Amino acid sequence: MKVLLISDIHSNWEAWQAVQAATAAESPDEVWNSGDLTGYGPDPALCVDVFRSMANARLVLGNHDRVVSKLESPIGFNPHAIVAAFKNLAKLNQEQCSWLAGLPRQLVVKEGILICHGSPVDADEYLLTAQVTLPSFAFMKEWGIRLAFFGHTHVPSFFVYGDDGDLVADQDPLTNQWFNLDLSGGKSYLINPGSVGQPRDGDSRSAYAILELKGEKGRFCFHRVPYQIQVCQEKMRREKFPDILVNRLSIGY
Repeated sequence: MKVLLISDIHSNWEAWQAVQAATAAESPDEVWNSGDLTGYGPDPALCVDVFRSMANARLVLGNHDRVVSKLESPIGFNPHAIVAAFKNLAKLNQEQCSWLAGLPRQLVVKEGILICHGSPVDADEYLLTAQVTLPSFAFMKEWGIRLAFFGHTHVPSFFVYGDDGDLVADQDPLTNQWFNLDLSGGKSYLINPGSVGQPRDGDSRSAYAILELKGEKGRFCFHRVPYQIQVCQEKMRREKFPDILVNRLSIGY
């Protein structure tokens, strides 16, 4: 089984198109999306409609999606994110909002494999250090989850926890290098493929990962692909998105 792993598209149609083109030859069996399809960018309707039409896509709800779909108010958002969220909301019709609001907050996509947005225990948690992953790994052990994919931080990263208490973190993983997975027991994994539409690791290219599974063995690889940043930025400028949201796309932060 081959899976395209993505997260945090954030209404960036050009970025998603670039990832889709780059992975077409891979012919993934499924696409697992760790949330925040909307927010920040200029094309929420296009992004919602394409994923509504994808029979092989499995998605969860992100914190921006909750606001854009009218499930929640933007409490805790910075002023720029609030402006973008309401611009996104204004572009979606009721049917699109209802579909977005109906997405699950986390999803078991295969026995022992979970996708979530922030973390397995909190949809709004930022898993940025090894130490903060420990409650998530405890939760995973309790519920028989060996592999979980998350987003929210916009930073490609992975964490490995052994039953012996050994915790390994790599928050600057090499691209185009395969990493092996062993799901037979003894190890648990938390993996963030990075952000498609708004990377924040200093690399402006769209981030994604490819997962290959065969029984209890697997492997995954982080990837980057350039996209038409200027096209997305020009849309945002025309629609008077905050300058900081426009400019940050060029620097990947």
